[in-house]
Amino acid sequence: MTASFHVNDPNAPAPNVPRAMGAPIVLLDDRGERVLLEHRSDSDRWGLFGGGVDDTESVTDALHREVLEETGLRLAEHHLLGIFSNPTRIAAYPDGNVRQVVAVTFIGRLAPGELRLSEESREAAWFGWDEIPWDKVAATQHLALQRARVWVDGDRTPYVE
Repeated sequence: MTASFHVNDPNAPAPNVPRAMGAPIVLLDDRGERVLLEHRSDSDRWGLFGGGVDDTESVTDALHREVLEETGLRLAEHHLLGIFSNPTRIAAYPDGNVRQVVAVTFIGRLAPGELRLSEESREAAWFGWDEIPWDKVAATQHLALQRARVWVDGDRTPYVE
């Protein structure tokens, strides 16, 4: 089984574990013209770097930990992009867990250095805004990427749903 991601999908599996909180980030290049996406190992989907927030950490602690684990790099900067809490945001994982996911999503840049991916990623690639492979991006991350483009274009109001 591979991971699957759903939003407003009547065929989404029903959650079988409690709702979880994630801390993903839209990683931009220095000019905000491209976004770095990971090709996930647990699915054939592209998505944002980041991950779950442990019970013993803050959202920003989780963000920094996840980015370092998944890229080998620290963040140079990060800003709140939004809170995505639509209850139809469902993630089904290969271990059988199916959950609603609330994402406290950031936008920012990596510090300079050599990208070193973890086993969670098959590969990483930079995409221009008009090059994002929407049909291969996890459904739960479409809106965050769309809002990131709005942010880059100048509207820095955090999105909240």
